[in-house]
Amino acid sequence: MKKYLLLIIGFAVSVIAKSQATHFSQFYSTPLLINPASTGLTPGPYRVAGNYRSQWNAGGSPYTTMTFSGDAQILSGRLAEGNILGAGLAFVNDKTMDGAVQMNGLTVSGAYHISLSEEPSQTISLGFQGTYNEKKIDFTRLQFENQFSNGGYDPSAPVGEGLQSGKKQYFDINAGAMYSFSLEDRSMFAGISMYNILKKQENYLTEEFKTPPLFSAIAGGDIDVGFNHSFYFSGNYRKQGNSNELTLGMAYGFFLDGEGFSSLRLGLWHRLKDAIIPYAGLTYKGLQLGASFDYTVSSAKTGSQIRNTFEISLVYLAEDKSELKRMIPWY
Repeated sequence: MKKYLLLIIGFAVSVIAKSQATHFSQFYSTPLLINPASTGLTPGPYRVAGNYRSQWNAGGSPYTTMTFSGDAQILSGRLAEGNILGAGLAFVNDKTMDGAVQMNGLTVSGAYHISLSEEPSQTISLGFQGTYNEKKIDFTRLQFENQFSNGGYDPSAPVGEGLQSGKKQYFDINAGAMYSFSLEDRSMFAGISMYNILKKQENYLTEEFKTPPLFSAIAGGDIDVGFNHSFYFSGNYRKQGNSNELTLGMAYGFFLDGEGFSSLRLGLWHRLKDAIIPYAGLTYKGLQLGASFDYTVSSAKTGSQIRNTFEISLVYLAEDKSELKRMIPWY
């Protein structure tokens, strides 16, 4: 049993230290993490967002991811009419095994949005990010086979492995482009991005490993389908190294009051060959609260009992008090 436990621990360290990228099912609620070009692309002067995801609960210590971001439109009135300059910050924390393995990242983001036309509104956006990352493995909180003997477990015994430093720090850059289109009753967007461009080396054991770049493509929009009713849809394709995934889904929203201050959104997304993701969201003025649950439908459900994965998001969009309000797609 102890050897099996050690194999599981080693696998978890390998997966998280080498190939696990920041991942949210509610990708539409993490604009700075899905495409740098979305920085400042908001219906008002600024936006703040927070997300929390907990997965693999059935396996013991869950793998959790938290992020907080804020972005704003800057230099308003000093740019060509219709153009927007956006700036933002994002913080991400990943951890598992009761915090023995974790990552912290701080991202500075900037984007420029060029207006192509006023009616319909069309915009081309380009964005870049600089990211400082720190990944840590606290080997003193892990157990190795050589530390077990006839007398039991001895944490002071040598682990018998060629371990390097448990802390890795590096800088990386990301880039993205996006196109958005909107009329009075509909809006759509599409974009591509690339993360981990520098492919920094991450060696925790003696073998050499460089994190491969992450490529992402996103598209979606919303359409008014009747009085106080809207239809939302989005998709995200991600590829990193030999792994790739495609998530597609839609939601239906309707106002809960006559003034249009609050609404309810119900939807379903599907990460192909992996999970179905029901979603429920509430909005009140500029505040959006969302909750989702990943129900695994792949073979991983039987093999590792990955069943309990939930995620919550909270986004605040500041009100646009100017006379000209731009139609920005819902994320």
